[in-house]
Amino acid sequence: MKKILLLSVLFCLAVSATAQEPGCFNHLAIGVKAGTAGVGAELAAPIGPFFQVRAGYAMVPPVSINREVSVPEHPGNQGSDKGEWTVNAKATPNLSNAELLLDIFPMEHSGFHITAGMMYGPKNAVKVHGSNFPDDYNIAGLNVDDYLVKAQNGNIDGYIGLDALRPYLGVGFGRAVRTNRTVCVTCDLGAVYWGKPGLFAPGEDVFGDWEDVRITSGALNGRDEGLIDKAEKLVVYPMINVHVFFNLF
Repeated sequence: MKKILLLSVLFCLAVSATAQEPGCFNHLAIGVKAGTAGVGAELAAPIGPFFQVRAGYAMVPPVSINREVSVPEHPGNQGSDKGEWTVNAKATPNLSNAELLLDIFPMEHSGFHITAGMMYGPKNAVKVHGSNFPDDYNIAGLNVDDYLVKAQNGNIDGYIGLDALRPYLGVGFGRAVRTNRTVCVTCDLGAVYWGKPGLFAPGEDVFGDWEDVRITSGALNGRDEGLIDKAEKLVVYPMINVHVFFNLF
């Protein structure tokens, strides 16, 4: 009888110890985060002691930025200096990411990890609204690669476009799931590749077909002060995020 009790106790201790060790999806944590990716929420689960998978969503608050931009006064003369016109431009972030990430822990009992994964977000990452265009833009439009970007009642709506699929690579510190803690704080430092950004607007060709066309600095005769060329070089975006996870089980 004593041997049976002793074996039972040992068995229970073994099961308890095993349950505390990270296994494959035997624990789950929910978290919130903030950083250069905006604010968001995540779910995390371990895959043994060396791996952890995270899935989440983050977005940048849609706070608009307004500024004045010079354009050619007559769209047919964008390559000359026959006058310029000031329009009002408003940019509103539409930047969000659905994320699937894999954390790799080189050491079993360390929080240092390497992270790789994919992010997915809308192509129109920043919505752009231009108003107060001259009357000529309602008729002739701005000539961009055999397309005419026309205004509607003095307004042109466009966007800053990015790749929808965005690979991510980075490093971090901390584990989202620790069996001896209810709350865990982690941080990540990395970069996401989102392709060559561009300013796009609807353009009409000679057949009456419409397509989103990339507006270049040359089409504006350089009156954008080089902003478009500078933006096109930002193919990589730095990511610094702090996470707070709460263990569910």
